[in-house]
Amino acid sequence: MDRVQAQYVARRKKEDLSFMVVRFMKVHVLFSEIYAEFQALLNEGGDFEHSGLFDKISKLEDGLVFDIKEKAHFLFRSEKPEVGEANDVGGKFALLKRTLTAGQDEKANRKNAREIFSALRKSLVSKSIDSYIGTGFHLFMILRESVYQLEYYVPDYISEMEYLTRIEGLTQEIGYEFDEEEEHELDHIRQVVKLCQSIASDTKELATIALERCMTLFQETAEILRHSIEESGSNEVLVLNLLKERQLVERVYGPGSWEILLGHMFRSSGDAGMSGAQKAERFVRKTCGNVEALDD
Repeated sequence: MDRVQAQYVARRKKEDLSFMVVRFMKVHVLFSEIYAEFQALLNEGGDFEHSGLFDKISKLEDGLVFDIKEKAHFLFRSEKPEVGEANDVGGKFALLKRTLTAGQDEKANRKNAREIFSALRKSLVSKSIDSYIGTGFHLFMILRESVYQLEYYVPDYISEMEYLTRIEGLTQEIGYEFDEEEEHELDHIRQVVKLCQSIASDTKELATIALERCMTLFQETAEILRHSIEESGSNEVLVLNLLKERQLVERVYGPGSWEILLGHMFRSSGDAGMSGAQKAERFVRKTCGNVEALDD
C-alpha cells in the first residue's frame, strides 16, 4: 500500500468510526423505544397484530443495524497474523516475557510493558466490538422473524382457537349432540388447536428472549464501545460529531456522560481548568475544516 492509499484508508477509518458510533447510539435509542412498546404489549395483553413492531424492526435491521455491522467489520476485522508474528498471541506473549525478564533498564522495560498491555487492551476492545455488533445483527434477524410470526401467524392461530370455543359454546347452549363422524372431526380440530396454542406460546417466548438478549447486547456493546471512544481523542471527525450529539450521548450513557466522555478523551491535554467539552471544541477548531455546526 503506497502513501496515498494509506492516507485514504486512515481517513476512511476515522470517518467510519465516527459514523458507526453515532449510528449505534441512534439505533440504541430507537431499539429502547421498541423494547418499551413490546413490553407494554406483553404486560397488558395487547394486540401484536396491529402494533407495527415488525416494520420498525425491519427498517432498523435493513438500514442502520446492517450499516453498523459492515462498518465494524471494516474497522475491526483484519486478517489473522501468521504464527510467530508480534501480533500473534504467542508472539505477543514472547515479546512481553522478554520485556519483563530483561534486567538492564527497568524504566525502559516498564515503558515497553505498558505499550504491550495497551496494545493488548486495544486488540481486545476491537475484537469485542466486532463480535458484539455481529452477534447483535444476527439476533436482530431472529427477533424480526419472531415478531413477524406474532403479528401475522399467531392471530390466525388465535382466530381458529376462538372458532372452536364458539362452536362448543353454541352446541352446549342449544343442546346439540354430535354424531360419531362430527365428534371425530372435532377431535382432530382440538388436536390441531392444541398444537397452535403451543406454537403461539413458543413464538411469544422466543420473541421475548430475543428482545431481552438484544437489549443486553446493546447495553454491553455501548460499554465496550465507550472504551474505544475514550481512546479516540485524535479522531477529529468523531470528536466533532460527539460535540454535536450531546443529547444522543446522554440518552445512551446517562445524564452528564457527555462531559465525562469528552473529559476522558482529552484528559492529558489542555489547561487543567478547561472542561472536556472546551478541550474538545478547541481541538476540532484547530483540526477540522467545517465546524459551522458548532456555532448553531
